[in-house]
Amino acid sequence: MDDVIAIIGGSKRTLYRYFPSKDELFFAVVTGVADRTMEGLKVKHNRDLRQTLMTFGEGYLRTVISPDGLSLFRAVSSEAPHLPKLGERFLQDSTNRVSQLLADYFEEQNQRQPAEPIGNPKLAAGQFLALVRGQIHFAALLGGPIPSGRDLVIVVSQAVETFLHGAVSRK
Repeated sequence: MDDVIAIIGGSKRTLYRYFPSKDELFFAVVTGVADRTMEGLKVKHNRDLRQTLMTFGEGYLRTVISPDGLSLFRAVSSEAPHLPKLGERFLQDSTNRVSQLLADYFEEQNQRQPAEPIGNPKLAAGQFLALVRGQIHFAALLGGPIPSGRDLVIVVSQAVETFLHGAVSRK
């Protein structure tokens, strides 16, 4: 807490009024960074499925491999064993929120295209995000190469094609 006060000024008393413990302060910082990092992720509901997945997938991958995205994931991964509620909160406030955006779109898509429904939209959303992250996120966390430009588009395009050919029910 002393380090925080040295940076932002003020008193311990004021800081503890807003954050009763170091854990609460850390939760607030993680939530703030997660909100800022994920704020640009939106689903365009007026596009077709392939285009929506491409646009959302590119934005998502850029977010998770960005310096802020990687720092956030590293911090949460490092502290979650010591602060179990941190992991739960991160899942609820960030990961599940992003997945739910896509699941909601899939539900709408199922209403618009009932002949080709996406089975279990919530599960499908998580699976799509995992396809997009692939090995790239893990490699980036370990300091490996981070694709950009055309390479990033190719990665997302392959994830979209894999998802579409495996997730759309054929009757």
